[in-house]
Amino acid sequence: METIHIPADARRIISTSSKGDQSKWRVSDKWVKQNTRGYEGQAEVLASLVLAHSTLQENEYVKYSLCEIILPDGEISIGCYSHDFRGKLQEVTLERLFEANFTSTDPVLNDKSLSTNEKFERIMQQVQDFTGLDVRQEIARILAFDALILNEDRHTNNILFLFNPIEKSWQLAPIFDNGLSLLSDEKDYTPGKPLTILKRKVKAKPFNSSFSKQLALYTGPAFINKQTLIAAIESSTVDFGRAKQVLLSQLNDPTFKHLFIEGSETND
Repeated sequence: METIHIPADARRIISTSSKGDQSKWRVSDKWVKQNTRGYEGQAEVLASLVLAHSTLQENEYVKYSLCEIILPDGEISIGCYSHDFRGKLQEVTLERLFEANFTSTDPVLNDKSLSTNEKFERIMQQVQDFTGLDVRQEIARILAFDALILNEDRHTNNILFLFNPIEKSWQLAPIFDNGLSLLSDEKDYTPGKPLTILKRKVKAKPFNSSFSKQLALYTGPAFINKQTLIAAIESSTVDFGRAKQVLLSQLNDPTFKHLFIEGSETND
C-alpha cells in the first residue's frame, strides 16, 4: 500500500456526498480521499477492479488505489487515490449542466407521475439537446454497474461531463466516485449483520430508489467478465474486508446474469 504525505500547504477539499462530507486533497496529479464512514477506499478500489474486468476502455473509468494517508499533524488514516483525468478539459456535472441552461433536474426527477423510463428519457433528451451527446446506453450501463456494486451515491453531481473550450465539444467523463458502495458505510450498515438484511436497506439514485428499476434501463450487451474478475479478486493482496464478501454475493445473484459476458459465469 502506498503512503501519501499530505503537505502542510495542501488545501483540504470537502467533498459532499449524500451521506455527508469527505476530506480529499490534490497532491501533485493525484486526488487523495480519506475514509470517513467506513471502508470507502476499499470499496472504491474494488469497484474500479470490476470495471478493469469489463469491456470498458481504460479511459472510460477512473482507477483507484488504496493508500495510507499521513496528515501534516502526523495523524494516519486509510483512503484511496486516483490520477486527475481532466487535463485541460472543464468538468461539468449533470446538475450544473442543467443549471447552465437555466433549469434543473428536480422537476423531472421529483415528478411522481413519471415512470423511471420516462424520467430517464427526459433527462437524457435534455442532455442531448444541451451537448449533442446521446449517452443513453452509457448512462444506463453506469446504473447497471451501480446496481451490481450497490452504489447509493450516484446523485446528479456524480455524473460528469467534460467540455473542451477550444473545440467547443463535449464528452462523458470516466466513471468515478464509487466509494459509497458495497455497504462501505459502516455507520448505516453495521458490521456483523446479515448481508441479506443490509442489502435490502440500500437505496439507489438518481432516477429511482430501486436498483432493480434502474438496472432495467440497461438493455445493452453484457460487459463484465465474471470469471477473470473473481480470479483477480481472489488473487489480490489488498484486504478488501467486507467489500469483497458483498461483491461476491452480488456476482452470484442471478439478477445480474445478463451483465456477464457469455462463458464467464463458470464460477456459479
